[in-house]
Amino acid sequence: MQNIENHKVSFRLLVNGIFTADQLRRIQDDIQTISQMAFKIGAGSLSSQIKTKVGSSIYLYILSLEKEKRLPAAASLGSFLVELSGFLDGIDKITLTLAFEPSAGFQKEIVLWLEKNLGKKVVCDFVVNEGIIGGLIIEYHGKYKDYSKAAEIESQMRRT
Repeated sequence: MQNIENHKVSFRLLVNGIFTADQLRRIQDDIQTISQMAFKIGAGSLSSQIKTKVGSSIYLYILSLEKEKRLPAAASLGSFLVELSGFLDGIDKITLTLAFEPSAGFQKEIVLWLEKNLGKKVVCDFVVNEGIIGGLIIEYHGKYKDYSKAAEIESQMRRT
């Protein structure tokens, strides 16, 4: 049990830098790549063998685990990657539809605000739809809230 808890602490370090659903998908794809390679890993460190095949986030994560001598041995690597993948699958995803392409800084601010207010790690799938004019549409756990200007205008037009 202690080993699983240590892994979860380590997993949280990886996900601290993930803010968007795209980033999360890339890391999950990288984990798949590493899993497929795990059975073919020869001499040398895992990090050196995956360096050019995966993104920098997962590469640096694996490298840091190797340096700290916390990366599981080859025999346990598969189950470690399955655990990591499961942990990532458990992160809540929120879809935010905006009328503009948000900058990386804005995305990070929004996600950090949501995490603070929800009390847990989340990632956002940012969708651009200029037709909403302004404001945003939120989808979370099957619930949908339209705070767009288009919805507001439409509501006013129905009243007149």
